[in-house]
Amino acid sequence: MELSLIMNEHFQNETICFDGFAFKNCIFTNCVILITCMDFEFVNCSFFGSTLHIEPSLPIFEISHQLSQSIYDESTNCYRNEFQYPQYSIINK
Repeated sequence: MELSLIMNEHFQNETICFDGFAFKNCIFTNCVILITCMDFEFVNCSFFGSTLHIEPSLPIFEISHQLSQSIYDESTNCYRNEFQYPQYSIINK
């Protein structure tokens, strides 16, 4: 699957489904990030006050590797077992 590339964007107060997208050098502030499959990528991104919700059935080691490619502040949280989220995506880039 070819991923849609999004670069150098700053997202604030948005709910974003990462599925099908590659994010590079992006900033996420107070965002809700939804990850439901392994068809995503993010490199050199920064997360501030954001929450990541990850589908529990996804492989933990692959997810951990993806997550290690970015910067997070102390108020960013990642949830794997509390996978409840809106059934839509706000991102339309």
